[in-house]
Amino acid sequence: MSKGIIGYSINSIGYYLDSAQKRKVVIMFLLLLLSSFLDVLGLASLVPIMVVAGEPGGIHKNKYFDWIYQELSFQSDKSFLLFVIVGVFFFFLAKNAFSIWINSVQAKFTAEIGMKVISSQLDKYLRFPYWHFNDYGSAKLINSSLQVPSTYVNMTIRPLLVFFSEVSMVAVIVVGIMLYEPLLLVVLVFVLAPTAFFTYKVLRNRSQYIGKRIDELNPISIATITDLFTGFAELKLADKQHRFRNLLLESQREIRRLDAESYMYSLVPLRVIEMVAVLGVVTIFLYSLFLAESSTSIVALVGLFAAAAYRLMPSVNRILTSMVQMKQTRYAIANLESFREQEFDEQVPIQQLPLIFKESLIMENISFAFPREDRLVLQDINLTIRKGEKIGFIGSSGSGKTTLMNLLLRFYTEQQGRILVDGQPLTAQHLKAWHSIIGYVKQDTFLMQSSIKDNITLGDPEVDEERLSYSIEQASLQEFVNSLPLGSDTLIGERGSKLSGGQRQRIGIARALYKRTKILMLDEATSALDNETEREVNEAINKLAQTDITILIIAHRITTLRECDRIYELSQGRLIAQHQYQDLVQTVI
Repeated sequence: MSKGIIGYSINSIGYYLDSAQKRKVVIMFLLLLLSSFLDVLGLASLVPIMVVAGEPGGIHKNKYFDWIYQELSFQSDKSFLLFVIVGVFFFFLAKNAFSIWINSVQAKFTAEIGMKVISSQLDKYLRFPYWHFNDYGSAKLINSSLQVPSTYVNMTIRPLLVFFSEVSMVAVIVVGIMLYEPLLLVVLVFVLAPTAFFTYKVLRNRSQYIGKRIDELNPISIATITDLFTGFAELKLADKQHRFRNLLLESQREIRRLDAESYMYSLVPLRVIEMVAVLGVVTIFLYSLFLAESSTSIVALVGLFAAAAYRLMPSVNRILTSMVQMKQTRYAIANLESFREQEFDEQVPIQQLPLIFKESLIMENISFAFPREDRLVLQDINLTIRKGEKIGFIGSSGSGKTTLMNLLLRFYTEQQGRILVDGQPLTAQHLKAWHSIIGYVKQDTFLMQSSIKDNITLGDPEVDEERLSYSIEQASLQEFVNSLPLGSDTLIGERGSKLSGGQRQRIGIARALYKRTKILMLDEATSALDNETEREVNEAINKLAQTDITILIIAHRITTLRECDRIYELSQGRLIAQHQYQDLVQTVI
Protein backbone atom coordinates (compact mmCIF):
# COMPACT_ATOMS: atom_id res chain seq x y z
CA MET A 1 0.00 0.00 0.00
CA SER A 2 2.98 2.29 0.37
CA LYS A 3 4.80 1.49 -2.85
CA GLY A 4 3.35 4.32 -4.90
CA ILE A 5 3.75 7.39 -2.72
CA ILE A 6 6.83 6.14 -0.84
CA GLY A 7 8.73 5.30 -4.03
CA TYR A 8 7.62 8.57 -5.63
CA SER A 9 8.84 10.54 -2.62
CA ILE A 10 12.19 8.73 -2.44
CA ASN A 11 12.86 9.36 -6.13
CA SER A 12 12.04 13.05 -5.74
CA ILE A 13 14.47 13.46 -2.82
CA GLY A 14 17.21 11.63 -4.70
CA TYR A 15 17.23 14.41 -7.29
CA TYR A 16 18.55 16.87 -4.68
CA LEU A 17 21.09 14.62 -2.93
CA ASP A 18 24.75 14.44 -3.84
CA SER A 19 26.82 11.30 -3.14
CA ALA A 20 27.92 12.53 0.31
CA GLN A 21 24.33 13.25 1.34
CA LYS A 22 23.19 9.86 0.08
CA ARG A 23 25.82 8.23 2.32
CA LYS A 24 24.55 10.39 5.16
CA VAL A 25 21.03 9.08 4.56
CA VAL A 26 22.28 5.48 4.82
CA ILE A 27 24.09 6.26 8.08
CA MET A 28 20.97 7.93 9.48
CA PHE A 29 18.91 4.87 8.58
CA LEU A 30 21.38 2.59 10.41
CA LEU A 31 21.21 4.90 13.43
CA LEU A 32 17.41 4.72 13.25
CA LEU A 33 17.61 0.92 13.31
CA LEU A 34 19.86 1.08 16.36
CA SER A 35 17.52 3.56 18.06
CA SER A 36 14.54 1.29 17.29
CA PHE A 37 16.36 -1.72 18.72
CA LEU A 38 17.19 0.21 21.91
CA ASP A 39 13.54 1.31 22.20
CA VAL A 40 12.30 -2.24 21.97
CA LEU A 41 15.02 -3.50 24.30
CA GLY A 42 13.98 -0.93 26.89
CA LEU A 43 10.32 -1.82 26.62
CA ALA A 44 11.00 -5.57 26.60
CA SER A 45 13.08 -5.23 29.77
CA LEU A 46 10.02 -4.02 31.67
CA VAL A 47 8.08 -7.26 31.17
CA PRO A 48 10.35 -9.63 33.15
CA ILE A 49 10.80 -6.96 35.83
CA MET A 50 7.01 -6.76 36.21
CA VAL A 51 6.81 -10.57 36.40
CA VAL A 52 9.55 -11.12 39.00
CA ALA A 53 8.41 -8.13 41.05
CA GLY A 54 4.84 -9.45 41.24
CA GLU A 55 5.77 -13.03 42.13
CA PRO A 56 7.36 -13.98 45.49
CA GLY A 57 10.78 -15.47 44.86
CA GLY A 58 10.49 -14.58 41.18
CA ILE A 59 14.07 -13.26 41.06
CA HIS A 60 15.53 -16.67 41.87
CA LYS A 61 13.19 -18.49 39.48
CA ASN A 62 14.61 -16.49 36.59
CA LYS A 63 18.08 -17.83 35.78
CA TYR A 64 19.34 -14.53 34.38
CA PHE A 65 18.20 -12.42 37.31
CA ASP A 66 19.41 -15.04 39.76
CA TRP A 67 22.86 -15.10 38.14
CA ILE A 68 23.19 -11.30 38.40
CA TYR A 69 21.91 -11.45 41.98
CA GLN A 70 24.55 -13.97 42.96
CA GLU A 71 27.43 -12.37 41.03
CA LEU A 72 26.86 -8.94 42.58
CA SER A 73 26.32 -10.43 46.06
CA PHE A 74 22.99 -8.81 46.86
CA GLN A 75 21.60 -9.49 50.34
CA SER A 76 17.91 -8.82 49.72
CA ASP A 77 15.40 -8.94 46.86
CA LYS A 78 14.36 -5.32 47.50
CA SER A 79 17.88 -3.96 47.07
CA PHE A 80 18.27 -6.01 43.88
CA LEU A 81 14.98 -4.73 42.45
CA LEU A 82 15.97 -1.15 43.35
CA PHE A 83 19.28 -1.69 41.54
CA VAL A 84 17.51 -3.07 38.45
CA ILE A 85 14.95 -0.25 38.38
CA VAL A 86 17.66 2.44 38.69
CA GLY A 87 19.66 0.68 35.95
CA VAL A 88 16.63 0.64 33.65
CA PHE A 89 16.00 4.32 34.39
CA PHE A 90 19.54 5.32 33.35
CA PHE A 91 19.27 3.08 30.28
CA PHE A 92 16.10 4.93 29.24
CA LEU A 93 17.83 8.25 29.93
CA ALA A 94 20.78 7.37 27.68
CA LYS A 95 18.48 5.86 25.03
CA ASN A 96 16.31 8.99 24.87
CA ALA A 97 19.36 11.27 24.73
CA PHE A 98 20.60 9.20 21.78
CA SER A 99 17.17 9.44 20.11
CA ILE A 100 17.08 13.22 20.59
CA TRP A 101 20.52 13.48 19.00
CA ILE A 102 19.34 11.45 16.00
CA ASN A 103 16.27 13.69 15.72
CA SER A 104 18.48 16.80 15.74
CA VAL A 105 20.62 15.30 12.95
CA GLN A 106 17.45 14.60 10.96
CA ALA A 107 16.14 18.13 11.52
CA LYS A 108 19.40 19.72 10.36
CA PHE A 109 19.54 17.40 7.37
CA THR A 110 16.00 18.24 6.26
CA ALA A 111 16.69 21.97 6.73
CA GLU A 112 19.78 21.58 4.55
CA ILE A 113 17.78 19.80 1.85
CA GLY A 114 15.06 22.45 2.17
CA MET A 115 17.56 25.19 1.35
CA LYS A 116 18.78 23.14 -1.59
CA VAL A 117 15.22 22.80 -2.89
CA ILE A 118 14.56 26.54 -2.56
CA SER A 119 17.86 27.30 -4.31
CA SER A 120 16.99 24.85 -7.10
CA GLN A 121 13.53 26.38 -7.54
CA LEU A 122 14.92 29.92 -7.68
CA ASP A 123 17.58 28.91 -10.21
CA LYS A 124 14.95 27.18 -12.31
CA TYR A 125 12.66 30.20 -12.47
CA LEU A 126 15.49 32.72 -12.89
CA ARG A 127 16.54 30.75 -15.98
CA PHE A 128 13.01 30.83 -17.40
CA PRO A 129 12.59 32.14 -20.92
CA TYR A 130 11.31 35.70 -20.61
CA TRP A 131 8.07 34.93 -22.45
CA HIS A 132 7.22 32.06 -20.10
CA PHE A 133 8.27 34.05 -17.04
CA ASN A 134 5.63 36.66 -17.93
CA ASP A 135 2.99 34.01 -18.69
CA TYR A 136 3.49 32.11 -15.44
CA GLY A 137 2.86 35.11 -13.20
CA SER A 138 4.47 36.38 -10.01
CA ALA A 139 1.91 34.79 -7.66
CA LYS A 140 2.68 31.28 -8.95
CA LEU A 141 6.41 32.03 -8.95
CA ILE A 142 6.31 33.14 -5.30
CA ASN A 143 4.23 30.13 -4.28
CA SER A 144 6.47 27.69 -6.17
CA SER A 145 9.70 29.26 -4.89
CA LEU A 146 8.84 29.53 -1.18
CA GLN A 147 5.55 27.88 -0.19
CA VAL A 148 5.96 24.65 -2.17
CA PRO A 149 9.53 23.91 -0.93
CA SER A 150 8.40 24.54 2.66
CA THR A 151 5.47 22.17 2.18
CA TYR A 152 7.78 19.61 0.55
CA VAL A 153 10.15 19.62 3.54
CA ASN A 154 7.44 19.55 6.22
CA MET A 155 4.97 17.23 4.50
CA THR A 156 7.15 14.96 2.36
CA ILE A 157 10.78 14.74 3.52
CA ARG A 158 10.14 14.75 7.28
CA PRO A 159 7.13 12.39 7.09
CA LEU A 160 9.24 10.08 4.92
CA LEU A 161 11.93 9.98 7.63
CA VAL A 162 9.22 9.37 10.23
CA PHE A 163 7.84 6.58 8.05
CA PHE A 164 11.17 4.71 7.88
CA SER A 165 11.87 5.37 11.54
CA GLU A 166 8.56 3.90 12.63
CA VAL A 167 8.70 1.03 10.14
CA SER A 168 12.09 0.12 11.65
CA MET A 169 10.56 0.26 15.12
CA VAL A 170 7.63 -1.94 14.10
CA ALA A 171 9.97 -4.41 12.39
CA VAL A 172 12.12 -4.80 15.51
CA ILE A 173 9.04 -5.23 17.71
CA VAL A 174 7.58 -7.78 15.32
CA VAL A 175 10.83 -9.77 15.32
CA GLY A 176 10.87 -9.67 19.12
CA ILE A 177 7.29 -10.91 19.40
CA MET A 178 7.92 -13.59 16.79
CA LEU A 179 10.83 -14.94 18.83
CA TYR A 180 8.91 -14.76 22.10
CA GLU A 181 5.45 -15.92 21.03
CA PRO A 182 4.89 -16.62 17.29
CA LEU A 183 1.18 -17.34 17.69
CA LEU A 184 0.66 -13.96 19.33
CA LEU A 185 2.29 -12.32 16.29
CA VAL A 186 -0.17 -14.07 13.99
CA VAL A 187 -3.08 -12.74 16.05
CA LEU A 188 -1.69 -9.19 16.08
CA VAL A 189 -1.02 -9.18 12.33
CA PHE A 190 -4.50 -10.52 11.68
CA VAL A 191 -6.02 -7.71 13.76
CA LEU A 192 -3.75 -4.71 12.96
CA ALA A 193 -2.68 -5.15 9.33
CA PRO A 194 -6.15 -5.03 7.70
CA THR A 195 -7.11 -2.07 9.89
CA ALA A 196 -4.04 -0.06 8.88
CA PHE A 197 -4.52 -0.93 5.20
CA PHE A 198 -8.19 0.07 5.02
CA THR A 199 -7.67 3.21 7.09
CA TYR A 200 -5.02 4.43 4.65
CA LYS A 201 -7.09 3.43 1.64
CA VAL A 202 -10.09 5.42 2.90
CA LEU A 203 -8.06 8.56 3.63
CA ARG A 204 -5.54 8.74 0.77
CA ASN A 205 -7.70 9.89 -2.17
CA ARG A 206 -9.48 12.63 -0.24
CA SER A 207 -6.19 13.80 1.24
CA GLN A 208 -4.61 14.02 -2.20
CA TYR A 209 -7.53 16.13 -3.42
CA ILE A 210 -7.19 18.46 -0.40
CA GLY A 211 -3.50 19.03 -1.10
CA LYS A 212 -4.06 19.68 -4.80
CA ARG A 213 -6.87 22.12 -4.11
CA ILE A 214 -4.85 24.05 -1.50
CA ASP A 215 -2.03 24.33 -4.04
CA GLU A 216 -4.47 25.85 -6.53
CA LEU A 217 -5.82 28.33 -3.97
CA ASN A 218 -2.49 29.58 -2.57
CA PRO A 219 -1.40 31.48 -5.73
CA ILE A 220 -4.90 33.00 -5.96
CA SER A 221 -4.57 34.31 -2.40
CA ILE A 222 -1.07 35.67 -3.06
CA ALA A 223 -2.21 37.44 -6.25
CA THR A 224 -5.30 38.91 -4.59
CA ILE A 225 -3.52 40.25 -1.50
CA THR A 226 -0.78 41.70 -3.72
CA ASP A 227 -3.39 43.55 -5.76
CA LEU A 228 -5.23 44.63 -2.60
CA PHE A 229 -2.18 46.31 -1.08
CA THR A 230 -0.32 47.57 -4.16
CA GLY A 231 -3.54 49.01 -5.57
CA PHE A 232 -4.49 50.59 -2.23
CA ALA A 233 -5.17 54.10 -3.56
CA GLU A 234 -6.89 53.09 -6.79
CA LEU A 235 -9.13 50.49 -5.13
CA LYS A 236 -10.05 52.88 -2.33
CA LEU A 237 -11.05 55.61 -4.79
CA ALA A 238 -13.06 53.12 -6.84
CA ASP A 239 -14.69 51.72 -3.68
CA LYS A 240 -13.48 48.24 -4.67
CA GLN A 241 -11.40 47.35 -1.62
CA HIS A 242 -14.25 45.34 -0.13
CA ARG A 243 -14.53 43.29 -3.33
CA PHE A 244 -10.86 42.30 -3.30
CA ARG A 245 -11.05 41.73 0.46
CA ASN A 246 -13.98 39.35 -0.03
CA LEU A 247 -12.19 37.53 -2.85
CA LEU A 248 -9.19 37.00 -0.56
CA LEU A 249 -11.35 35.85 2.35
CA GLU A 250 -13.28 33.51 0.08
CA SER A 251 -10.13 31.69 -1.02
CA GLN A 252 -8.76 31.71 2.54
CA ARG A 253 -12.04 30.37 3.89
CA GLU A 254 -11.81 27.36 1.59
CA ILE A 255 -8.15 26.84 2.50
CA ARG A 256 -8.96 26.94 6.22
CA ARG A 257 -11.85 24.49 5.72
CA LEU A 258 -9.62 22.08 3.80
CA ASP A 259 -6.86 22.51 6.38
CA ALA A 260 -9.31 21.66 9.17
CA GLU A 261 -10.48 18.59 7.26
CA SER A 262 -6.85 17.54 6.78
CA TYR A 263 -6.20 17.96 10.51
CA MET A 264 -9.23 15.82 11.32
CA TYR A 265 -7.97 13.06 9.01
CA SER A 266 -4.63 13.12 10.84
CA LEU A 267 -6.48 12.22 14.07
CA VAL A 268 -8.49 9.35 12.65
CA PRO A 269 -5.73 6.67 12.50
CA LEU A 270 -4.93 6.96 16.21
CA ARG A 271 -8.58 6.47 17.21
CA VAL A 272 -9.02 3.50 14.91
CA ILE A 273 -5.79 1.87 16.07
CA GLU A 274 -6.70 2.48 19.72
CA MET A 275 -9.99 0.67 19.20
CA VAL A 276 -8.20 -2.19 17.48
CA ALA A 277 -5.64 -2.34 20.31
CA VAL A 278 -8.45 -2.87 22.81
CA LEU A 279 -9.73 -5.63 20.59
CA GLY A 280 -6.18 -7.06 20.66
CA VAL A 281 -6.18 -7.15 24.48
CA VAL A 282 -9.49 -8.99 24.44
CA THR A 283 -8.06 -11.41 21.88
CA ILE A 284 -5.02 -12.08 24.08
CA PHE A 285 -7.18 -12.74 27.14
CA LEU A 286 -9.30 -15.17 25.16
CA TYR A 287 -6.17 -16.85 23.82
CA SER A 288 -4.60 -17.06 27.28
CA LEU A 289 -7.76 -18.37 28.94
CA PHE A 290 -8.59 -21.05 26.42
CA LEU A 291 -5.27 -21.99 24.83
CA ALA A 292 -2.48 -21.19 27.30
CA GLU A 293 -1.29 -23.97 29.61
CA SER A 294 -1.22 -21.89 32.81
CA SER A 295 -3.03 -18.82 34.06
CA THR A 296 0.26 -17.21 35.08
CA SER A 297 1.04 -16.72 31.38
CA ILE A 298 -1.79 -14.17 31.23
CA VAL A 299 0.27 -11.59 33.11
CA ALA A 300 3.31 -12.07 30.87
CA LEU A 301 1.26 -12.02 27.67
CA VAL A 302 -0.77 -8.98 28.66
CA GLY A 303 2.41 -7.26 29.85
CA LEU A 304 4.15 -8.02 26.58
CA PHE A 305 1.18 -6.83 24.56
CA ALA A 306 0.88 -3.69 26.68
CA ALA A 307 4.57 -2.91 26.13
CA ALA A 308 4.30 -3.66 22.41
CA ALA A 309 1.05 -1.72 22.05
CA TYR A 310 2.56 1.19 23.98
CA ARG A 311 5.13 1.53 21.19
CA LEU A 312 3.23 -0.03 18.30
CA MET A 313 0.16 2.18 18.49
CA PRO A 314 2.02 5.49 18.11
CA SER A 315 4.27 3.93 15.47
CA VAL A 316 1.44 2.61 13.33
CA ASN A 317 -0.38 5.92 13.78
CA ARG A 318 2.68 7.88 12.64
CA ILE A 319 3.18 5.54 9.70
CA LEU A 320 -0.37 6.09 8.51
CA THR A 321 -0.26 9.84 9.22
CA SER A 322 3.02 10.28 7.35
CA MET A 323 1.68 8.38 4.36
CA VAL A 324 -1.50 10.46 4.31
CA GLN A 325 0.58 13.65 4.53
CA MET A 326 2.81 12.56 1.65
CA LYS A 327 -0.26 11.66 -0.39
CA GLN A 328 -1.84 15.02 0.41
CA THR A 329 1.22 16.96 -0.75
CA ARG A 330 1.99 14.84 -3.79
CA TYR A 331 1.36 18.03 -5.77
CA ALA A 332 4.52 19.55 -4.24
CA ILE A 333 6.67 16.88 -5.88
CA ALA A 334 4.89 17.45 -9.19
CA ASN A 335 5.52 21.19 -8.84
CA LEU A 336 9.21 20.69 -8.12
CA GLU A 337 9.57 18.34 -11.09
CA SER A 338 7.86 20.73 -13.50
CA PHE A 339 9.71 22.82 -16.12
CA ARG A 340 12.88 20.71 -16.00
CA GLU A 341 12.78 20.33 -19.77
CA GLN A 342 15.48 22.00 -21.83
CA GLU A 343 13.04 24.44 -23.47
CA PHE A 344 12.49 26.14 -20.08
CA ASP A 345 16.19 26.39 -19.21
CA GLU A 346 17.99 29.40 -20.66
CA GLN A 347 21.14 28.90 -18.68
CA VAL A 348 23.96 31.26 -19.54
CA PRO A 349 27.05 29.36 -20.77
CA ILE A 350 29.74 29.19 -18.10
CA GLN A 351 32.45 30.22 -20.55
CA GLN A 352 31.75 33.86 -21.39
CA LEU A 353 33.57 35.90 -24.02
CA PRO A 354 34.46 39.61 -23.98
CA LEU A 355 32.59 42.03 -26.23
CA ILE A 356 33.72 45.46 -27.43
CA PHE A 357 31.34 48.15 -28.67
CA LYS A 358 33.21 50.99 -30.32
CA GLU A 359 31.69 51.31 -33.76
CA SER A 360 28.30 49.86 -34.63
CA LEU A 361 25.29 47.74 -33.70
CA ILE A 362 23.73 45.95 -36.67
CA MET A 363 20.48 43.98 -36.93
CA GLU A 364 20.70 41.84 -40.04
CA ASN A 365 17.58 40.20 -41.55
CA ILE A 366 15.99 39.70 -38.12
CA SER A 367 12.71 37.76 -37.88
CA PHE A 368 11.04 36.57 -34.71
CA ALA A 369 7.93 34.65 -33.65
CA PHE A 370 6.86 33.65 -30.14
CA PRO A 371 7.13 29.95 -29.24
CA ARG A 372 4.28 27.77 -30.52
CA GLU A 373 3.07 30.61 -32.76
CA ASP A 374 3.42 30.82 -36.53
CA ARG A 375 2.83 34.55 -36.94
CA LEU A 376 6.03 36.58 -37.18
CA VAL A 377 6.09 39.49 -34.73
CA LEU A 378 9.17 40.95 -36.45
CA GLN A 379 10.01 40.44 -40.12
CA ASP A 380 13.21 41.15 -42.04
CA ILE A 381 14.52 43.89 -39.76
CA ASN A 382 17.70 45.47 -41.11
CA LEU A 383 19.15 48.28 -39.05
CA THR A 384 22.57 49.85 -38.52
CA ILE A 385 23.22 52.05 -35.48
CA ARG A 386 26.51 53.86 -35.01
CA LYS A 387 28.03 54.30 -31.60
CA GLY A 388 26.83 57.54 -30.01
CA GLU A 389 23.71 57.86 -32.19
CA LYS A 390 20.29 58.59 -30.75
CA ILE A 391 17.65 56.48 -32.49
CA GLY A 392 13.89 56.70 -32.03
CA PHE A 393 11.18 54.13 -32.72
CA ILE A 394 7.51 54.88 -33.26
CA GLY A 395 4.49 52.83 -34.25
CA SER A 396 1.08 51.77 -33.08
CA SER A 397 0.59 49.31 -30.23
CA GLY A 398 1.49 45.81 -31.35
CA SER A 399 3.77 46.97 -34.12
CA GLY A 400 6.76 45.19 -32.57
CA LYS A 401 8.67 48.04 -30.88
CA THR A 402 8.99 46.43 -27.43
CA THR A 403 9.69 43.03 -28.98
CA LEU A 404 12.55 44.63 -30.90
CA MET A 405 13.92 46.02 -27.62
CA ASN A 406 13.60 42.60 -25.95
CA LEU A 407 15.58 41.05 -28.78
CA LEU A 408 18.34 43.61 -28.28
CA LEU A 409 18.23 42.94 -24.52
CA ARG A 410 18.48 39.21 -25.37
CA PHE A 411 15.32 38.34 -23.48
CA TYR A 412 14.20 36.86 -26.80
CA THR A 413 16.28 35.11 -29.44
CA GLU A 414 15.61 35.62 -33.15
CA GLN A 415 14.70 32.62 -35.29
CA GLN A 416 16.29 34.19 -38.37
CA GLY A 417 19.06 36.69 -38.90
CA ARG A 418 21.67 37.90 -36.46
CA ILE A 419 22.81 40.84 -34.35
CA LEU A 420 26.36 42.12 -34.83
CA VAL A 421 28.34 44.24 -32.38
CA ASP A 422 31.35 45.72 -34.13
CA GLY A 423 31.01 42.88 -36.63
CA GLN A 424 30.95 40.21 -33.87
CA PRO A 425 27.80 38.02 -33.86
CA LEU A 426 26.02 38.42 -30.52
CA THR A 427 25.71 34.93 -28.98
CA ALA A 428 24.85 33.46 -25.59
CA GLN A 429 28.57 33.46 -24.75
CA HIS A 430 28.55 37.27 -24.90
CA LEU A 431 25.51 37.78 -22.64
CA LYS A 432 27.29 38.97 -19.50
CA ALA A 433 29.55 41.34 -21.41
CA TRP A 434 26.56 42.63 -23.42
CA HIS A 435 24.35 43.15 -20.37
CA SER A 436 27.18 44.99 -18.61
CA ILE A 437 27.04 47.80 -21.19
CA ILE A 438 23.24 48.01 -21.58
CA GLY A 439 20.93 50.20 -19.52
CA TYR A 440 17.16 49.76 -19.66
CA VAL A 441 14.44 52.14 -18.47
CA LYS A 442 10.83 51.14 -19.01
CA GLN A 443 7.49 52.78 -18.32
CA ASP A 444 7.11 51.28 -14.84
CA THR A 445 10.63 51.53 -13.43
CA PHE A 446 11.54 48.82 -10.93
CA LEU A 447 12.03 50.41 -7.50
CA MET A 448 12.84 48.72 -4.20
CA GLN A 449 11.52 49.78 -0.80
CA SER A 450 14.86 51.29 0.10
CA SER A 451 16.97 54.43 -0.32
CA ILE A 452 17.67 56.44 -3.47
CA LYS A 453 21.27 55.22 -3.31
CA ASP A 454 20.25 51.55 -3.07
CA ASN A 455 17.86 51.95 -5.97
CA ILE A 456 20.51 53.51 -8.17
CA THR A 457 23.22 50.99 -7.24
CA LEU A 458 20.78 48.06 -6.82
CA GLY A 459 22.10 47.41 -3.34
CA ASP A 460 25.80 47.53 -4.26
CA PRO A 461 27.63 46.76 -0.95
CA GLU A 462 30.61 48.90 -1.98
CA VAL A 463 29.24 52.05 -3.58
CA ASP A 464 31.45 54.05 -5.92
CA GLU A 465 30.56 57.53 -4.66
CA GLU A 466 32.10 59.24 -7.66
CA ARG A 467 30.02 57.17 -10.09
CA LEU A 468 26.94 57.69 -7.93
CA SER A 469 27.41 61.47 -7.96
CA TYR A 470 27.95 61.45 -11.74
CA SER A 471 24.82 59.38 -12.40
CA ILE A 472 22.68 61.63 -10.15
CA GLU A 473 23.97 64.74 -11.94
CA GLN A 474 23.51 63.35 -15.45
CA ALA A 475 19.98 62.15 -14.63
CA SER A 476 19.03 65.71 -13.48
CA LEU A 477 18.44 64.50 -9.91
CA GLN A 478 21.09 66.60 -8.19
CA GLU A 479 18.79 69.46 -7.18
CA PHE A 480 16.18 67.04 -5.83
CA VAL A 481 18.71 64.98 -3.86
CA ASN A 482 20.34 68.11 -2.40
CA SER A 483 16.95 69.24 -1.10
CA LEU A 484 16.56 66.13 1.03
CA PRO A 485 17.92 66.09 4.62
CA LEU A 486 19.33 62.59 4.15
CA GLY A 487 20.32 63.10 0.52
CA SER A 488 20.68 59.87 -1.43
CA ASP A 489 20.09 57.88 1.78
CA THR A 490 16.45 59.00 1.81
CA LEU A 491 13.94 56.14 1.74
CA ILE A 492 11.53 56.32 -1.20
CA GLY A 493 8.69 54.10 0.08
CA GLU A 494 7.21 51.00 -1.50
CA ARG A 495 7.65 51.13 -5.28
CA GLY A 496 8.78 54.74 -4.96
CA SER A 497 5.52 55.93 -3.42
CA LYS A 498 7.23 59.05 -2.02
CA LEU A 499 8.48 60.12 -5.45
CA SER A 500 6.87 61.80 -8.43
CA GLY A 501 6.62 59.93 -11.74
CA GLY A 502 9.48 61.95 -13.22
CA GLN A 503 11.71 61.28 -10.22
CA ARG A 504 11.08 57.54 -10.53
CA GLN A 505 12.07 57.53 -14.19
CA ARG A 506 15.17 59.61 -13.56
CA ILE A 507 16.26 57.16 -10.85
CA GLY A 508 15.96 54.50 -13.56
CA ILE A 509 18.19 56.58 -15.84
CA ALA A 510 20.68 57.19 -13.02
CA ARG A 511 20.79 53.42 -12.39
CA ALA A 512 21.70 52.80 -16.02
CA LEU A 513 24.44 55.44 -15.87
CA TYR A 514 25.88 54.07 -12.62
CA LYS A 515 26.73 50.78 -14.35
CA ARG A 516 28.66 52.73 -17.06
CA THR A 517 26.08 52.07 -19.72
CA LYS A 518 27.18 52.41 -23.34
CA ILE A 519 23.76 51.68 -24.80
CA LEU A 520 20.66 53.11 -23.10
CA MET A 521 17.22 51.77 -24.05
CA LEU A 522 14.17 53.78 -23.07
CA ASP A 523 10.87 51.94 -23.54
CA GLU A 524 7.92 54.37 -23.20
CA ALA A 525 9.81 56.02 -20.34
CA THR A 526 7.65 59.19 -20.50
CA SER A 527 4.31 57.86 -21.77
CA ALA A 528 2.64 57.81 -18.33
CA LEU A 529 3.85 61.27 -17.28
CA ASP A 530 2.15 64.64 -17.42
CA ASN A 531 3.62 67.41 -19.58
CA GLU A 532 5.65 69.06 -16.83
CA THR A 533 7.05 65.77 -15.54
CA GLU A 534 7.80 64.67 -19.10
CA ARG A 535 9.79 67.89 -19.55
CA GLU A 536 11.90 66.97 -16.48
CA VAL A 537 12.66 63.52 -17.84
CA ASN A 538 13.34 64.89 -21.35
CA GLU A 539 15.80 67.29 -19.77
CA ALA A 540 17.75 64.31 -18.46
CA ILE A 541 17.53 62.54 -21.84
CA ASN A 542 18.68 65.67 -23.68
CA LYS A 543 21.63 65.98 -21.33
CA LEU A 544 22.61 62.40 -22.19
CA ALA A 545 22.37 63.30 -25.89
CA GLN A 546 25.54 65.34 -25.41
CA THR A 547 27.49 62.22 -24.35
CA ASP A 548 28.78 59.32 -26.46
CA ILE A 549 26.11 56.97 -25.05
CA THR A 550 24.05 55.26 -27.76
CA ILE A 551 20.38 55.86 -26.97
CA LEU A 552 17.42 53.90 -28.33
CA ILE A 553 14.03 55.42 -27.52
CA ILE A 554 10.54 54.00 -27.95
CA ALA A 555 7.99 56.79 -27.57
CA HIS A 556 4.41 57.73 -28.36
CA ARG A 557 5.11 61.40 -27.69
CA ILE A 558 7.08 62.90 -30.52
CA THR A 559 8.67 65.53 -28.27
CA THR A 560 10.65 62.83 -26.51
CA LEU A 561 12.47 62.14 -29.78
CA ARG A 562 13.73 65.72 -30.30
CA GLU A 563 17.43 64.84 -30.03
CA CYS A 564 17.24 61.68 -32.16
CA ASP A 565 19.44 61.40 -35.26
CA ARG A 566 16.88 59.15 -36.95
CA ILE A 567 13.41 57.89 -36.14
CA TYR A 568 12.19 54.54 -37.45
CA GLU A 569 8.54 53.65 -37.85
CA LEU A 570 7.34 50.08 -37.36
CA SER A 571 4.09 48.55 -38.53
CA GLN A 572 3.08 44.88 -38.23
CA GLY A 573 6.63 43.87 -37.37
CA ARG A 574 8.31 45.66 -40.28
CA LEU A 575 10.36 48.82 -40.60
CA ILE A 576 8.23 50.85 -43.00
CA ALA A 577 9.79 54.32 -42.82
CA GLN A 578 12.67 56.47 -41.61
CA HIS A 579 12.06 60.02 -40.39
CA GLN A 580 13.84 63.10 -39.16
CA TYR A 581 12.36 64.82 -36.14
CA GLN A 582 11.45 68.07 -37.95
CA ASP A 583 9.79 66.25 -40.82
CA LEU A 584 7.84 64.06 -38.38
CA VAL A 585 6.65 67.12 -36.42
CA GLN A 586 5.41 68.74 -39.63
CA THR A 587 3.58 65.54 -40.54
CA VAL A 588 1.88 65.40 -37.15
CA ILE A 589 0.90 69.07 -37.33
